[in-house]
Amino acid sequence: MLMKLTLSSITMMAATMLYAQEINLDIEPSRTSGIAPLYVFFDATASTGIDEGNDLANSDFTWNFDKTDVDPDGRHEITKGMVVGHVFELPGTYTVECTLTNPEGLTHTNSIQITVEEFEGTTYYVSSEGDDSNDGTSEDSPWQTASHAFLQLSANERILFRRGDTFDGVDRNLNNRTGGPMIIGAYGEGDKPIVSSSTMHILTIRNTEDLRIMDLHLIPESTGLEAVSVQESSNILVMDLEIEQTVSRTIYQDEADLMGVFDCDIHDFGVLGMFSGDSRRLSFVGNSLDNLFGAVQPEHGMRIQGGEKQFIAHNSFTRLDDTKTALTIRGDGQKHVMVYQNKFDRILGVNPQNAQTVAAIAHVTIEGNYIGHNEAHIGNEFEPSINGINIEATHIAIRNNVIDGYRNAINVSHDGNGTVSGIVDIYHNTFHWRPVTAYSGDFGRLVNVNDVFEVTVKNNLVTADDINTIEIINNDADSEDIVSEGNLLTTGDVYANTLPSSAAHLNTINNYYLSENSDPVDAATEDVPVFFDAIGSVRPMGSDKDMGAFEFSSGVIIDPLLTNALQIIIYPNPFTDYLIIKDWRNYQQIQVFNAFGQMILSIPKLENEQIDLSHLNSGTYYLQTTESFNKKKSVYRIIKE
Repeated sequence: MLMKLTLSSITMMAATMLYAQEINLDIEPSRTSGIAPLYVFFDATASTGIDEGNDLANSDFTWNFDKTDVDPDGRHEITKGMVVGHVFELPGTYTVECTLTNPEGLTHTNSIQITVEEFEGTTYYVSSEGDDSNDGTSEDSPWQTASHAFLQLSANERILFRRGDTFDGVDRNLNNRTGGPMIIGAYGEGDKPIVSSSTMHILTIRNTEDLRIMDLHLIPESTGLEAVSVQESSNILVMDLEIEQTVSRTIYQDEADLMGVFDCDIHDFGVLGMFSGDSRRLSFVGNSLDNLFGAVQPEHGMRIQGGEKQFIAHNSFTRLDDTKTALTIRGDGQKHVMVYQNKFDRILGVNPQNAQTVAAIAHVTIEGNYIGHNEAHIGNEFEPSINGINIEATHIAIRNNVIDGYRNAINVSHDGNGTVSGIVDIYHNTFHWRPVTAYSGDFGRLVNVNDVFEVTVKNNLVTADDINTIEIINNDADSEDIVSEGNLLTTGDVYANTLPSSAAHLNTINNYYLSENSDPVDAATEDVPVFFDAIGSVRPMGSDKDMGAFEFSSGVIIDPLLTNALQIIIYPNPFTDYLIIKDWRNYQQIQVFNAFGQMILSIPKLENEQIDLSHLNSGTYYLQTTESFNKKKSVYRIIKE
């Protein structure tokens, strides 16, 4: 498919709208400098011009945390959200850029700098072959026990455990440590050091600030309820941990501010993977929660209970047997939550905390997620497969998600205790219905409403093997101002690939790309305030927007006016690490740009047909070629998986 688009038109369009006066992007970072690795929470909810109706949840906030590529291997550098969190892992001065696109399509871009410095304090080493009577200040004179090391830790100090070693019997807490920074990590080569305890918690943190815990393998002994317990603390970073065999809650925090949990492998746990109670500015990013086991009363993969400003992104929640939900967000009037690009094998819920709740959760965006099933329940009776997303809240935007196999993809209902539900916009989602469990029913429905108000349903794609087994929305006499239009019911042959099992750990959102010339392509209405798809591609890519979560592209969007351009073949597209350019000798320059029109790679002269783009984050980019003989430029859209 060709599209009338050039790189210059992308950049000019962005520049034209950059100075729109109707909106103003305000970025409030939790801090602008500190020691690596540095966790920073960014809050854009004070931006002006997006405070009418559901404008805040419907606005797009696209972030680039490392515009100048200080860290070539940085993780999660491109993301979305009215609130977001990021870890800057290497020292340097980072330019953080955000572009706000409001529901009218106006944009405003703003940037700030974050300065990250190398740790220069005192480092202590711990080895199973050490001795606690040593000074601990070198690898040649390490301490021996974790308990002794934790007892010594204070401001501007770092404790490193030797990789490959095991440290049992931890009986010291990390309470009342202030002044930071403090770091607990690992040194050497091999597996992450194992730290365990026979007490209720391995790491207990109270009234502590500016602590980083990373690169450890935590294994509680038989009575261990929690691996990491944090209360009344601030600026706590938990990163790159492996945690297993917790009896109750793997990570617990309550009444804390600025806690970040990044890229942890949490597996084989009971009851809850992560609990957050009455806490502010929480980031839970890039983690894997897998295989809840042996719990008498399993609860949730992750439960957020109260507080405000939470960022849940790029996580995988799989094999959560018999849990009520994969993620539940509960509270009494909490607001400002972003749930972005996660994989779930159970219901995602936004609900009041309990029957005494008097205020609904508000201003939540749910975008780009895949919600499938647990393989163990396929073909069996499992009641939570009725609803994929359950909403009892207000001011909610649900866009660009893929939901597979539930009776109701999205349920918007009254909680029955007086808390109202409404002002919910459901745009550009893809729902494939199939009878996965006995509770999937004999038919599938995109949206079920029950005693709610102002629910708008547009540009969604609903598929099934039999079109007579699916519908868009039910009729509910108790609901008011329900709008459903411009949605499409069709069969499953609109997808580019044959769909695998709906089991979340065996499937991915990328399997729901559209096929060329299928019914959803160019079929959506233009009045819906969604300007990007599930992977960040600009809408529309063709003459009109596409139905559902994805915009179709052949992978080539070259300006058709460039009729003299050489024929070029770029493959594979989408790609994982490398692109191959056929006839590469005909090009004097190759440049790669991000979605903002900013150049992130320039190759003056190709040495061979292969381009290494493995360092890029997943998303949409633009590759510009310059021909050697006539200096003609062509632009191609490429997708990094």
